[in-house]
Amino acid sequence: MPIDTQNPTYEKNLSKWILVRDCVEGAKQVRSKGVTYLPNPEANDPQNLSHRYDNFKKRAQFLNVTARTRNAMVGMAFRRPPEIDVTGIEYIRGNATGSGTTLEQLGKIVVGDLLECGRIGLLADYPDAEPNLSKERVRALGLVSTIKIYNAESIINWKTEVIGGREMLSLVVLKEDYNLDKDEFDQSTEVQERKLCLIDGVYNQVIYRDGEIFGDYYQPRANGKLLNEIPFVIPGTYSNDPAVDDAALYDIAVINIGHYINSASYEEGIDLHGQPMLHIDSGTTSAIEWDTLNPNGVEVGARRGIVTTGGGSAQLLQASANSAAYEAMQQKEKQMVSIGARLIEPGGQAETAEAARIKHAGDNSVLANVVQNASEGIQKALTYVNLFMGNTFEPVFIINEDFYDKSVDPQTMIAKIQLFDRGIIGKTDIRATLRKAGEIDREDAEIDDEADDESVI
Repeated sequence: MPIDTQNPTYEKNLSKWILVRDCVEGAKQVRSKGVTYLPNPEANDPQNLSHRYDNFKKRAQFLNVTARTRNAMVGMAFRRPPEIDVTGIEYIRGNATGSGTTLEQLGKIVVGDLLECGRIGLLADYPDAEPNLSKERVRALGLVSTIKIYNAESIINWKTEVIGGREMLSLVVLKEDYNLDKDEFDQSTEVQERKLCLIDGVYNQVIYRDGEIFGDYYQPRANGKLLNEIPFVIPGTYSNDPAVDDAALYDIAVINIGHYINSASYEEGIDLHGQPMLHIDSGTTSAIEWDTLNPNGVEVGARRGIVTTGGGSAQLLQASANSAAYEAMQQKEKQMVSIGARLIEPGGQAETAEAARIKHAGDNSVLANVVQNASEGIQKALTYVNLFMGNTFEPVFIINEDFYDKSVDPQTMIAKIQLFDRGIIGKTDIRATLRKAGEIDREDAEIDDEADDESVI
């Protein structure tokens, strides 16, 4: 089979990923897909003119709840900086990918892509260099290991095998762009496939262009040793393995498109029926008399007039608005709210923090899974970076899971102080509550020193 053969699970989920990506990108992208997302109401009419559908599409309003929900959830995860310890590979904190993306930015990308598609790929890589270079030579050449990002659409095929009693990746095929560089100004690209595989238990990289192998097999080394596993991590919504997980935002994106379709019908109705139409009953006035009495035709306005003989009347007709499409839009807005889009609240009423925590507990559990898997996936990729760099210090990358501002409830604090007065709990227990809520961040010793210092006012 050719190198661009797609995994059956990839083919099954690709259209879902594209739908969510298009919604996140916004109205222009959704409109550009035409009938994919907005059916032509007169597609079977032989007299249908293309500009009629163009107007139908332009009038439709795309309320981008999907993107705003995504950005809000990423913001909740990164409202506090992640815990990072990369002792021995400090360079990666400011340039994790080799192209200037910081480690914290990498975390935001991973969380965002897990929300959109339910998976992302992280490849720990090392430049092709001569084997057995000294550390001094490595530093002189500026050789460092980095983490390459591959979105779900780029991971087209994969296989696993049980090796040494554990299931491991034995094959990954990645689709990526490469620059043609026909001249110094050329920025055009073509697509190539990068195969990561185990051959006789050794990790190899192979590049394919136009279905043929391009260049030699590349065997990355860590501390001069060949690798016996593929340093590729696939974080997911629910687990960090090659299985394709559901995307948290997919259901919202589907309803978002339905809202867009309803909006098109609603806006068309306003355009067609929203303006009044003049109806004239000319009575017994003949056509000749009409032309004589109204040489300028029908003119409408406060300073205009219409003349008839033999009775007659004139009135403005205006159709009542059809509320069906509008009601459908409102229903979809409520549905989006119920599955995580907190941006459109019924009645515009604000919720207390506790009410929000209870109402959106299900959403938080999904976000918590995403954040935990993103942390573990990046930490695993950093472990591979350590392997390439000969560093033995265990890396740490933990994304914040306190998604809400947990203000201290006054009644709870009064109760704790009463327990302290009775000797049931200590000061450290009260301070732990305040520290968890973000009310204090100093150490106990510093607080005690200041409390004992009578000169402090």
